[in-house]
Amino acid sequence: MNSFKIKTKANLGYFRFLLIAAIFGLALFSFDRIKAIDCDQLTGEDKDKCEALEKKAKAYLDLIEIKAKQQNTLKNQMALIDAEQAKNQSELRKTQTQALELSEQIGNLEKEIEYKENLIKYQQLILTGLIQSYYENYQEGILKIVLINKDFSDILNKADYVEQSSSRVSEVLRAIQEVKKDLEKEHESFKEKKEASEKLKEDLQKKSNELLSTEIQKQALLTQTRGEEAKYQQLLARVEQQKLELFNFSSAENLGEVSASVKNYPKPDSKYWASLGWFYYQTDSRWGDKKIGNSNSLMKDYGCAVSAVSMVFTHQGTFITPGQMAKEKIFYYDLIKWPASWPIDIKLSSSTAHSGVDWKRVDQEIADGNPVIVYIKKTTGGGHYVVIHNKDKNGKYVVHDPYFGPNLFLDTSKSLVGKLSPSGGTVLDQMIIYKN
Repeated sequence: MNSFKIKTKANLGYFRFLLIAAIFGLALFSFDRIKAIDCDQLTGEDKDKCEALEKKAKAYLDLIEIKAKQQNTLKNQMALIDAEQAKNQSELRKTQTQALELSEQIGNLEKEIEYKENLIKYQQLILTGLIQSYYENYQEGILKIVLINKDFSDILNKADYVEQSSSRVSEVLRAIQEVKKDLEKEHESFKEKKEASEKLKEDLQKKSNELLSTEIQKQALLTQTRGEEAKYQQLLARVEQQKLELFNFSSAENLGEVSASVKNYPKPDSKYWASLGWFYYQTDSRWGDKKIGNSNSLMKDYGCAVSAVSMVFTHQGTFITPGQMAKEKIFYYDLIKWPASWPIDIKLSSSTAHSGVDWKRVDQEIADGNPVIVYIKKTTGGGHYVVIHNKDKNGKYVVHDPYFGPNLFLDTSKSLVGKLSPSGGTVLDQMIIYKN
């Protein structure tokens, strides 16, 4: 009798374990990395539309590359802007098509998930009843037969019933497990599609902004030049003149060697570091290969001034990336520009002349929490803008350098710029201060 009770309790414990596993199995989801949606994930007419738009966008991109190489006349510049607009419109429509299809898929998945969750609840109710029946018949029923009825054929009949009940319990458990496997896959797919949907929404907003930006850029160019080639050539000449003030990093034969040497320089104590929340690399993949305004000059080569302004404005409360700043009106015809004011009461509070650096003023401004842009001029030509934000106990200034990295000593930036070929000395001859 004791061995019989032990066996009964063991079986009951086993089924309780299975029941608990079934109930809490839903919590154990495994999610892979999210894959970006593309035309291959669409079906039917939506897929055909998407692929057609993709081909158009690619064709416009090829046209943009051709026009960019020919960008030395007003006519070619306008053709380039038109091609960019057409590409943006094509990509916008493609993204809208993908978003609509994805929204429909998400809706269908929600319905399927709801159905299977209700099915599991129903099966769990059946399982609970079966386990209770199994317990009552296996433990209590057989005990009563042994005590009251000496006909062992009844015991065999009861055991047969119990075996059928056990088989039914196992069957329901298997059914629940199968539905749960399907449900887990659908939950995973649902999460992927929801995150892809959010990404598409961001892309839609981005592409809408780019479309608006190119239209504003086109109108501004027409206003500035009045459609006259001579005026456009004057703008290009101004850009070429500014390029002489900036060092073209891609032109340095030893750029890789100099960049790799940054780690060999002493680093400021971390208590003198500034937040990375307002630091930007001009080489960032999001905008490094983008052109500044209407010029042919790339951010990764000539974007230190754009990046420095973006850093200071972001620090002062107006979040703007170098990619966004490069498309602002102030940089349509300039690689270097110091606006007199900016939204949220940011004002230029210094001269913009190349007339040296007032270090007492720099000390006061950084003590007040105002970063200071300074110009590192190479004696062999060109220069580089960095942003001073702190001063350590030894009197060494700490900067955010848009090319070589955040929280470096100013002396480090000067040394690195000087070593870029053609190598030479460096001087600091300009400071730009913004306050709010």
